[in-house]
Amino acid sequence: MDSGRAHWDRQWKSCCFGQAGGWTFLLHHETPPGAFADKEAYAALGIRESVWLTATSAKAIYTFDYVRDGRRVADDMGAVELIWYEHGRAPFLRGGELDFVNRALRRAELDHPELTSTFELYFHALEESLGLRLPRRDFAEGEVLAAYWAGA
Repeated sequence: MDSGRAHWDRQWKSCCFGQAGGWTFLLHHETPPGAFADKEAYAALGIRESVWLTATSAKAIYTFDYVRDGRRVADDMGAVELIWYEHGRAPFLRGGELDFVNRALRRAELDHPELTSTFELYFHALEESLGLRLPRRDFAEGEVLAAYWAGA
């Protein structure tokens, strides 16, 4: 898309999508109203798990939501902002529903001392604990499918 310059007015209306490691992914800047189905529609398609990572880059705020079998898996802490994760500290309630991410974070901290960014550690732990696999090479080489949202 010529770095977005040729189609500046449309770049925010584009998305990238694909499948990797048994997961389907959709990356987008903004979501038009009605673009996503409700949880009943996901269940009808056999989708049992979903992970939502939302970024507000100007504020360095990233949020994480995990839904399994139509129910949000959470520790009643509200939206978790990744900016609050500190190296060596558990961002989720110990023994809570998301404690598996705490354990994956600790493992990442021990196994990967070269990762100094808390964001790198956190995303590594999410990938490991949930089995997420995004095709990084495909992103870097521009081989991921891209499209514009249908609509007006």
